[in-house]
Amino acid sequence: MKKIRKNIDYRHNKDLVTIKSRWSGNRTFRGRFLNNERNLSHGIGSILKWRLSANPQRVEKRNEKWNPPVRMLHSLGEVSGDALVWLGHSSFFMQLDGKRFLLDPVFESIPFVRRESRLPVDPGIFTGIDYLLISHDHYDHLDKKSVKRVLAMNPDITVVCGIGVGELIAQWGDGSANIVEAGWYQRYDADPISITFLPAKHWSKRGANDGGSRLWGSFWISGSRRSVYYSGDTGYGRHFREVRSLCGQPDVAVIGIGAYKPRWFMQRNHISPYEALDASAELGAGLTVPMHYGTFDLSDEPLSDPPRVFAREAGMRDIPVAIPKLGEIVRL
Repeated sequence: MKKIRKNIDYRHNKDLVTIKSRWSGNRTFRGRFLNNERNLSHGIGSILKWRLSANPQRVEKRNEKWNPPVRMLHSLGEVSGDALVWLGHSSFFMQLDGKRFLLDPVFESIPFVRRESRLPVDPGIFTGIDYLLISHDHYDHLDKKSVKRVLAMNPDITVVCGIGVGELIAQWGDGSANIVEAGWYQRYDADPISITFLPAKHWSKRGANDGGSRLWGSFWISGSRRSVYYSGDTGYGRHFREVRSLCGQPDVAVIGIGAYKPRWFMQRNHISPYEALDASAELGAGLTVPMHYGTFDLSDEPLSDPPRVFAREAGMRDIPVAIPKLGEIVRL
């Protein structure tokens, strides 16, 4: 850790490769991580304004009876070759070069928010998992009960996450997991796979006083033939163009589209379906798969709004997308 001036430090993992030249590490102020762009966070006043404001889609949302369609996955043996399976919200099972991944697995409801969509698997099938990737510490991405179950069923798993997140996860397992904490632009290599932790425009918090104490981010996962970009939670920003300049064009980009209204409140930390397609174009993605919708009611729009808008806009822009059913196997 290199101290530059009072209250400012830079943190990274000295054991990992850093792919960005002249990068000293993630900047912290009084021990709290910051975004590369202007650090934007809402105070209690903005939160109260949102909660007390009228929602123009209130009636539509109240009357809606919609959930994502489901295709049950009964065994990982059904998945052959390089493939991606959406489990709901931002949770995915992925297979790449014969390695098995879970990304931000959340199997049930989370504190204060009920799960609306059906989990398309019995979590007991998730054995033989090689990598657990956690983008950040929010409850809808890092669920203690789900992670404990994954760790218990996969004692040799490798966990890759942001600085500070691994310390929390380590308390939930038996100590057998290999936990790798990364700063932005840092790469973990394990032939034939490499996993790079990259920027996202977001924040972290699980308790009353720990805001910014754990690093958030996105992932670039490379195999011998294909690459996958996973955005995590993020607002729109210049980091998408930077990812392309550093890593190239992903074969598949998995990008959030939901929890985006009202824009004045959500745009700081969540991209809209429109911005997700802008990001896809800037990344030069071969195929874009949406996420972060349909499972937890976190914002003003109805659950069906993000995929409907995304599909319509993608068709107008002629951008290749796949909007999978829950549990559907998307061949990469």
